[in-house]
Amino acid sequence: MMIKLQKALGVALRPLMFAAYFLSGLVPRAPDRWVFGSWSGRRFADNAAALFEHVESLDDSCINAVWISLDRQIIRDLRKRGFDARSPWSPRGIAACLTAGVYVFDGLTKDINHWLSRGAKTVLLRHGIGIKKVERAIEQPQHRLHQLFHGSRWQRAFWSYLLPWHLVRPDMMIAASPEHATQGQTYYGVGPERVEITGFPRNDRLMTAHTSPLDTGTHRLVAEARERRLPVYLYLPTFRDDDSRFDFPLRELDAMASRLGVMIAVKLHFVDGQRNKSFVPDPDGNLRMIDANLDANTLFGIAEGLVSDYSSVVFDFILTEKPVVFFVPDLDQYRQHSRSLYYDFEEVTPGPKARSIEELEAAIHAALKHGLGHWRGRYEDMLTRFHTYRDARSSERTYGAIVTRFLPAASRNADGSLTKSAVN
Repeated sequence: MMIKLQKALGVALRPLMFAAYFLSGLVPRAPDRWVFGSWSGRRFADNAAALFEHVESLDDSCINAVWISLDRQIIRDLRKRGFDARSPWSPRGIAACLTAGVYVFDGLTKDINHWLSRGAKTVLLRHGIGIKKVERAIEQPQHRLHQLFHGSRWQRAFWSYLLPWHLVRPDMMIAASPEHATQGQTYYGVGPERVEITGFPRNDRLMTAHTSPLDTGTHRLVAEARERRLPVYLYLPTFRDDDSRFDFPLRELDAMASRLGVMIAVKLHFVDGQRNKSFVPDPDGNLRMIDANLDANTLFGIAEGLVSDYSSVVFDFILTEKPVVFFVPDLDQYRQHSRSLYYDFEEVTPGPKARSIEELEAAIHAALKHGLGHWRGRYEDMLTRFHTYRDARSSERTYGAIVTRFLPAASRNADGSLTKSAVN
């Protein structure tokens, strides 16, 4: 209810916000102040969080990094860790957003504060390598983003008023491979000169023995699975634009997991976080729900395999070289009512496709017995195609690319590191 009221108030105040956006472009900005945000300011997650932590870990960095969030708990948690975290409309948050030379975000400038962003350099880190089409490539006429970019004059005007952050063409965008870069140019309407192939900062943890500590709830899940000697399979479905057309069959998955002798750990997409609240897993059963706010790839280390569908999480998970099963009972409906697909589904999905619980059970059983099996060659093809780098240096490359593009040469040493004079 509170979020709905905030949205309604935001729409009512649009004329004032557009004025604030214009005026924000008149404020001098410091190229060494970077503000970060993710998922409309409601999560500390994804590539933005990984890059923020990398910048803060550098001994020789003179970047003034600030995390911007609408979530007070996130702000408190980050401050306890010694980081600078602020609300976008607090006095200190407004000051940071107005004077930051660089905005770093996963999806949209609204991840930070769109209305105070004019004049800043924008860096889009992206949510993933997508199977489904997004932004300018969406083809469904009823979809609001299709109407924003390709609709009638009145449709474009209406959605431009409501969703102006989608019109921002980033000054820099990262990609995981040349093919991924081409996809991004189509989605966001930018030329190849604005794209840097760096890999995703969030995947650095997958390439090292060290991983970030799991949250308390996940620790309990791991402890329970080990005590019961159950292998863990993740179920990470993406959201549907028309979510009334598909309900996740959690009770059936619980029964299936018991038959297989595995634990199914379900993390719904952040957008779907409020769905299925009425479902309470049987404490003696084999299905557990995980906080939808948790970073998905922090879970990869506990899993024997993944069940997903049209989610970009698949392209990250294949870096672990563990099995993926695609559970797609609504594939035809998804294409018709939610999103068309950028790729041929069979071509870029290196794992069995299940249209029913029975097929899913058989596929997981086979994966538990044979691992990747005959899909191993397809894995290598996909890794070569979509991951130019398979190391733990994507954060380093992304940081270096931003510094090189947007900080004055006078503030950098010969090796690209920052001089002390770069500090305000």
